[in-house]
Amino acid sequence: MGSLVTALGSFLDARAHRGEWYLRIDDIDPPRHDKSSFESIPLCLERHGLIWDGSIILQSQRREAHENYLSKLRDNNYLFDCLCTRATLGEFGACFSNCRERTDIEGSVRFHLPSNTPQTINDLFLGEQRAESLPENFIVKRRDGLIAYQLATAVDDLDEGYTHVIRGEDLLQSSLRQMVIHQTLGRPSPKYGHLAIVTDEAGNKLSKQTGALAVDTEAPSANLRHALAFLGQPSPPTDMDCVSDILHHATINWRRDALNRKSL
Repeated sequence: MGSLVTALGSFLDARAHRGEWYLRIDDIDPPRHDKSSFESIPLCLERHGLIWDGSIILQSQRREAHENYLSKLRDNNYLFDCLCTRATLGEFGACFSNCRERTDIEGSVRFHLPSNTPQTINDLFLGEQRAESLPENFIVKRRDGLIAYQLATAVDDLDEGYTHVIRGEDLLQSSLRQMVIHQTLGRPSPKYGHLAIVTDEAGNKLSKQTGALAVDTEAPSANLRHALAFLGQPSPPTDMDCVSDILHHATINWRRDALNRKSL
């Protein structure tokens, strides 16, 4: 349900502003892939009337571009190799060892934040938000050779031409990291909007890791009503049961200023 809420919020914000809405699957971590999700995610969206523009984009197909951006950043002295383990990392997972001064090592690749790093983000829904846990440096390529989320997402958002990125509030600090990468590349960042995340009674984010159940795709109308209520949006008429009608009503009545925290 948490993923559906975020998908619905981003879909409605795009459609309400006559924008396009894209589906990208961030499949850059093969060891953690749930292959069934490559079918279940699009199917769930389709069942709820959340139809994307264009073809599904697979982030794994951008590996060459990711490596090219890494080369650019390294040439401009933003990157360094790091041998630190989890046990030796400092605050917020940053490297505080002398790895940056060494040239004879191969490990994970880290991005060192420049002194003029932005510390705030003007969020579409939350207003101005300050950085709370930006590390001094963070991983952009893992020790096993896989491209890290922060780098891949930052450069793909640029090359794919997104003007707005709407996602969960738990990714707010990631957005700030990605803005720094955009800045060092001399490119403007998309506008960001972060939605409140759905949690259980203990305050844990609903996810597979916390035992959250999959969305019942046989009850799309009820699910959409549930998600709209969480997003603080006007409720569709009680006699409206068609998915397309609910989405049309939600689109023309979409209110950014109504987004708030609700309990599911």
